Amino acid sequence: MKQRIASSGVLIVMLFLLCSWGDKGHQKINSSTAQFFPAGLANYKDWSAQLTEHGSDADNRKRYDPTEGIKHYIDIDAYAGFMDDHKIVEEKSAAFTKYGREFMMKNGTLPWVTDSTYSALVAQFKAKEWSKAVLTAADLGHYVGDGHMPLHITSNFDGKLTGQNGIHSRYESKMINRYVDSIRVNISGIHQVNNVRRYIFQYIYDNYQYKDSLLIADKVAFEKADHQYNDLYYQLLWKLTRGFTEKMIADSSKSLAELIIQAWTEAGKPNLPADFPVEKILEK
Repeated sequence: MKQRIASSGVLIVMLFLLCSWGDKGHQKINSSTAQFFPAGLANYKDWSAQLTEHGSDADNRKRYDPTEGIKHYIDIDAYAGFMDDHKIVEEKSAAFTKYGREFMMKNGTLPWVTDSTYSALVAQFKAKEWSKAVLTAADLGHYVGDGHMPLHITSNFDGKLTGQNGIHSRYESKMINRYVDSIRVNISGIHQVNNVRRYIFQYIYDNYQYKDSLLIADKVAFEKADHQYNDLYYQLLWKLTRGFTEKMIADSSKSLAELIIQAWTEAGKPNLPADFPVEKILEK
């Protein structure tokens, strides 16, 4: 879910607005990741099950943590120069200096939070804090998934700028819930991640290109369905977006796998236990 914070003298935490890939989408992304793991990680019993079960923990925290919402998006096209150069300042302190902390807090912190979550995973692997590590990996998967969803990386996050209000939930929750079982994630080659922050920003830049295709598909489906969001609309929306939707979900799973493998490698490839307890997450 993506939430905005409005200011009128005091900060007001707004209601939940949107669901990021929906529970089923995030479960699909996280559950498909373990198939990419090398033997050393594949031996981590129940890894896939735990990644799946806790794939929406980050969304659930928004119910009681007012700082969580901005972690799930970045309005990257709000940054000066992005539309010309297709990139922004990526190092966090340098970005604060160039754009200003207030601007960055308003427009989301997704890539930097993904990077810091990765670093936390490395530290937990080194400390052999297995139960914490799997929960951190699940959060990492959630943020990686959000970075592969075009409406989480644009100012036009819910179609309001183009008169397409509600496109966010129509696409990533309602449509995905209908068709997620038909999405297949095929195993492909894993690559080493040499620069984690650069890697994260690159997939965000790459996925931004699908924003316009998605908005066009929504308009076409709506018109052909007699201006109704009915079964025909969702059938057409799926038909028009299936190619890049399946690609983004598959890429999310692979990216998560590559980041987990890199974190494990950076931590010295510790031997993982055959079993581990996962601490229950306490919700306020």
